[in-house]
Amino acid sequence: MLRILQTTDLHAHALAFDYNNNNFFARRGLSRSALQIENAKAIDQPCLLFDTGDFLQGSPIADRLAQEPETHHDTHPMITAMNLLGYDAATIGNHDLDFGIDHLAASLSQANFPFVSANLLLPPHVASQLKRYVILERAFVGYDTPLRIGVTGCLPSITLKDAAGLDPSIACEPIAPALSRAIADMKREGVDIVIVLAHCGREAIEAEITPLHGVDVVLGGHTHELLPAPKQGVVEVSQPQTPVMISGALGEYVGQIDLMFSQGDDAWRIESAEMQMKQNAPKAPESVEIVDALAQDHDETVLAVAKPLGQTTSQIDSFFALVANNSGLQLLAETFENAVKAKLEDTRWSHLPVLSVAAPVRTGGLNGATHFCHIPAGTIRLRDLDKIYSFPDTLCALLITGKALRVWLEMSASIFNQIPIGSQGQALLNPSFPGYLFDVIPQLTYEIDLSKPALFNERRERLKNSGRRISALTYQGKPVADDTLFVLAASSFRARGVLPEMDEADVPRLILDTGQSCRSILSSYIVNAATLDLKTKPSWRFKPTPNASAHFLTSQRAESKPDCGIEFVRETSQGFAEMRICLSGRPNQRGLASGGPQLADFA
Repeated sequence: MLRILQTTDLHAHALAFDYNNNNFFARRGLSRSALQIENAKAIDQPCLLFDTGDFLQGSPIADRLAQEPETHHDTHPMITAMNLLGYDAATIGNHDLDFGIDHLAASLSQANFPFVSANLLLPPHVASQLKRYVILERAFVGYDTPLRIGVTGCLPSITLKDAAGLDPSIACEPIAPALSRAIADMKREGVDIVIVLAHCGREAIEAEITPLHGVDVVLGGHTHELLPAPKQGVVEVSQPQTPVMISGALGEYVGQIDLMFSQGDDAWRIESAEMQMKQNAPKAPESVEIVDALAQDHDETVLAVAKPLGQTTSQIDSFFALVANNSGLQLLAETFENAVKAKLEDTRWSHLPVLSVAAPVRTGGLNGATHFCHIPAGTIRLRDLDKIYSFPDTLCALLITGKALRVWLEMSASIFNQIPIGSQGQALLNPSFPGYLFDVIPQLTYEIDLSKPALFNERRERLKNSGRRISALTYQGKPVADDTLFVLAASSFRARGVLPEMDEADVPRLILDTGQSCRSILSSYIVNAATLDLKTKPSWRFKPTPNASAHFLTSQRAESKPDCGIEFVRETSQGFAEMRICLSGRPNQRGLASGGPQLADFA
C-alpha cells in the first residue's frame, strides 16, 4: 500500500490564528492539520505528503513580508512549516505569483522539497526552482523492486491573464499538451505510476486531466472544494477509475488516498484505492514545533496589524453585499474613483466621467460561515483592510463604452440563479460563482431582472438561450448609450484579467496602471478621512418579480430586515444563517422609487 496525503490552498494559514479578527480559528491552520498528518504517517507503509498550490499568499503573517520591504526573515513562514512537516513535493497556484517572480523564487529556494509544474514556465534566472516533474522511489517490505512514482503539476493556463504585473518572460501553457509531454517523458524514465498535482477544480480536472493516458492519481485545488465530502467516509475507487481528491482550503482538511498494488512481471499495478477527507477536530492541538518556529513571525504580525488607521461611525460588513447596496463596497469604489481622477488630471482623459468597480471578497461560500467582512463601529485597524480588500492588486483605469459596461454588469448579474415569476424558496445564488465575481458600479443606477436567464457562466463564457438582466441603466439620471465613453477605475485583477466574452471592438482599453496597491490607496483614504461616516447610496436593485422570493446564506451575525423584505429562516448545519428575500417589491422600501428590494440603507 502507498498512502498519499494532500493539503491545498493553505493561503499562508501556517498557524491556527485569525489575524483579521485577533483570535484563534477552531479548525483551520496547518499547525492544527499537523497532528492528522503525523498520525497518518505513522504506518509501516510508504507515505507521501503533497500540496497543490496557493500556499504563499492569503494571511498577514506571510503577506506583510512582501508588502513591507523592511520586514526580513530568513525563511518564509509557510516554507518553515512545510519543511517541518516533511512535504515530498508541491505545485504552484495562481496566488503564489501575486507578489512577483522574485518573491516566489526566494520562497521556493528555502524549501527542502521540490516544486513541480508541467505548464508554468519561469524565466531563466529562476527556472531551476521549478521542475517539470520529479521521480520518487519508495520501497515495500518484502519486495526487491521499488515503486517509481512520477510527480508533475499544473495550474490553469488562464493564470497569466488573471495575474497582473507579472514578468512577461513567464509563460503558462495549456494544461493537456503540457501534461502529456511530461507524462511521456516520465514513462520513458520508467515510472510505475503518475501523480498530477493540479491547481485546478473538479470540472477542469475531469475535462482536461483525467482523460489523459497515463494519469493514475489527481490531487486538485484552486476552487476550495471538498472531494470526496467528509461525510462520505471511506470512498473506494476501482480501476479503471482515476482517484481525484481536492482537500478544501486554509488548513482545515487533510485528504488521504491509500493505493493498493499488485506486482507481476517486474511491474507495479494499482488494483484499487480508498479515499477519505479528514477534517481537523475543533481546537485540535497545534504542532508545538511549528508554533515555536513561527513565534517571532506571529508576535510581529499581531503587533503590526493592530495599527489604528481611523474611525468609522457605523459597522462595515458584507452580510448582504450580494443582495443589496453595501457601504463597504461603496467606500472602496469611492476610494478608487478619487484616486483615478487625481491621476488623470491634465491628461486627455480628464474630461470623461470616472466610474469605479468593486466586489466583495468575503461572502462565505466554500470558505465557510465565518468568512464575511465585519468591522464594528469604532477604530479601523490595519487588519481590517483584509476584510474589505484582501489582494495585492494595483489600481488601474480602463477606457470603456456604455455597451461594454452593460456586458460587464451582465457578467456580474449572472451570479444569481433564474427566479421565475411565482417561484418561492429557490436558492438565489449560483454556487458555481464565487462572490468576488459580483461587481458593482455605484456611480450608475440599474435594475437586475432575475426572471431572465443568466448571460454568462462562471468562466465568463456566453450561454445559449441567455437573457438580458440589466435594464434602466443610467448615469446621473440619464440613460447610458452604447457609444458613451467612461473611465472605469478597477483593480489590476479586473483590468488585466479575463473579461466577459464581448465583441473585440467593445473590449475596454487599459489607459492607466497607477502602480499603487489598492490596499495602500484604501489605507491612505481612511487615514486622511480620520472618521468615516458611511451612508449607503441607492444604485442597483432587483427588478420586481411578481409573487417571488428566494433564499440565500449569510453570517449568523446578520439580522433580519423585515421592513426591507429579508427574514431569517433557519441556521444551517454549516453554521450559516439562511435568509428569505422577497423579490416581488414592497412599497415601503427606501432607495430607488419603485420596485423590489433596494435595501439602500444597509451597511
